[in-house]
Amino acid sequence: MSVLRPPREARSDEPLAVTIIYSGEGPSGSSIDVPRTVTITLTNGEALPREVVLTREAGAPEHLQLGTGEIKAVSYSAAWPEWARGALRVDVPGVDVSPSVVLLTRVPGQAAVANAATPGQAPAAQATGTPEAPKTGNEALVAAMPPTPAPTHTNSLIPDLGTFLAGRLSMYEPTYFADGVDSHGNNIAKFQVSFKYRFILPKDPRSRGFFDNLYFAYTQTSLWDIREYSAPFRDTSYKPAMFYYLPDTGWKSNWFSKMGVMAGYEHESNGIAGPDSRGIDILFVKPIWDFGNVNAYHLTVAPKVYWYEHIAGENSNITDYRGYVDLLMTYGSPDGWQLAVTLRKGTKSHYGSVDAQFTYPLAKLFGSASGAYLWIGYFGGYGEDILDYNQHRSIARIGFSVSRW
Repeated sequence: MSVLRPPREARSDEPLAVTIIYSGEGPSGSSIDVPRTVTITLTNGEALPREVVLTREAGAPEHLQLGTGEIKAVSYSAAWPEWARGALRVDVPGVDVSPSVVLLTRVPGQAAVANAATPGQAPAAQATGTPEAPKTGNEALVAAMPPTPAPTHTNSLIPDLGTFLAGRLSMYEPTYFADGVDSHGNNIAKFQVSFKYRFILPKDPRSRGFFDNLYFAYTQTSLWDIREYSAPFRDTSYKPAMFYYLPDTGWKSNWFSKMGVMAGYEHESNGIAGPDSRGIDILFVKPIWDFGNVNAYHLTVAPKVYWYEHIAGENSNITDYRGYVDLLMTYGSPDGWQLAVTLRKGTKSHYGSVDAQFTYPLAKLFGSASGAYLWIGYFGGYGEDILDYNQHRSIARIGFSVSRW
């Protein structure tokens, strides 16, 4: 049993279809029962996968008798769900084939499909391509499953939370926890939580409109004296941001494979009043260049250039230590290791910092059930936290992360 690859692009007014390839195996061939329905999953951005039930094409046989080496294609289809937007990952559970990514364009004015809003359902993309090599002994892996009835909504003004967040909420900066000891023998753990929210999911995934690509982000970073009595937090930075983000501008060059851009406003403070109060507000522009094959090991260079719109009096000289540019460079593969380095240079003397983070998928160490990364980091210089921005620190840590650059 195998699956035809879906196309790279699809339209919402065309059916979502998956084609299963059955093949005869063994000296006497194979006798195969063809299920009436097949359940696939669609994953939109960072949201959890959502099931979609596809129905067998009209006229397709319920049973196949295939001789050795004989193959038969059977298609299953449904309508695209209303919540589906942009780049969607298509998986066929139970069939030994890697997932595919389909870029869906919503057709303006198309009516919503009633059963598409069902959390347990979702339609599949028109499938074309070359079938993979037949697999043996997998006939029972695709089980017949009756369609899930559409839910009854008593108040359409109250959105389903899963539908509302699907494709909108995603990771922003790395989210991780790590512990380590600095050069003075202080045990300082560090954890960071970061996400971004997209206000509008455009019908056209290639839209470059301002509001179609407007995001809100929130990042919280804490330094934690985890070994001290009562385990107090040394400092916590709160960093909300509003920005325009285009992952791919479409600009091409012989020296880079893709260019994205991010620009907006960001506030950072530690939420404390009095002499320990710290705060800055910046306007920033961040071009993002990828060099090489973005689906394999490649280099990314992303300088974040900013202007201080406001600086609190308690940290009036912060530019001496942070400067005006964060230079982020990463090298790695989406399914392998990655090294990310952020460099800063203050405007005075030798002040600056280096922040290096190495990550490796835990799934490669402990199996596919592990969804996080091994995280190993080093920070050296000034400004790891905003409270002690003018204090030098060198520290190595180890931990885990659920996302990375």
